[in-house]
Amino acid sequence: MEHVGPKCVDTLLKIINASDNTEEGVAAMEIISNLPRNPKMTQWILEAGALGVIISILSDHFHKPGIIIESASGALCRFTISSDQELQKKVAETGIITVLVNMLDSGTASTKKYIAVSLRQFSESSNGLSRPVERKLNLFACCIGSPDTGCAVHTGICTTESSFCLLEANAIKPLVKVLDEPDFGACEASLDALLTLVNGEQLLKGSKVLEGGGAIAKMVKLLSSPSVRLQEKTLVALERIFRSPEYKQKYKASAQMPLVEITQRGSSGMKSVAAKILAHLNVLHEQSSFF
Repeated sequence: MEHVGPKCVDTLLKIINASDNTEEGVAAMEIISNLPRNPKMTQWILEAGALGVIISILSDHFHKPGIIIESASGALCRFTISSDQELQKKVAETGIITVLVNMLDSGTASTKKYIAVSLRQFSESSNGLSRPVERKLNLFACCIGSPDTGCAVHTGICTTESSFCLLEANAIKPLVKVLDEPDFGACEASLDALLTLVNGEQLLKGSKVLEGGGAIAKMVKLLSSPSVRLQEKTLVALERIFRSPEYKQKYKASAQMPLVEITQRGSSGMKSVAAKILAHLNVLHEQSSFF
């Protein structure tokens, strides 16, 4: 892969654009997906027009074979990394975020996984890109500024194309729906995307949004998932969310038994986190040997 140059990238794009053979197109797209993720390679791929081809395929997903949509969704992930916000903006300006959200209701499990990865990467940038709310003069409030309503999570003014906000994109409920997927990869990617809303100081506001979208109830169910990775990520998230009296009271009954099960059968790290949550729920004393 390290020997691939601009001419090779051009050839791959020609195969995707011109080939009537679905397998050839998929193979070429997957090669693009797996090319080294460094600035030089990304620039070559952009100059070859790959992003436009990918956007075109995804925007016309109803008329394309599912396997092509899956490979294009995977290829898009390299253009949505949060470490390159200029590239993210270039992608978002095409309007593709709305398309991606709509695609969560259909497609293969792998397609949903790749879409959730891109949405997660977009969302990682939202807090820093949310525009501060301008205070307007209110003559009827003793000249005190009356702020416009900002984003429920990011506080400032958000849009889908400027700050890639999951709320503005109406992505919460579609992502929550993917948490029911039997495919662990799709489920985990969706969970990762949703948890960007409770990062750092966004915990309380983000938890409220997750609760409104039905995510916390689904997360409690994931405590019983056969996937250890899903259990671990859910445990860490719920330990933070259940610090709030509102949520620990509401979910105490449904979360108690799966948490007790984890303290008995989970790894040492999982046992410790589960015990900490049980302490939040006033089920287990904080001096327990599980800590």
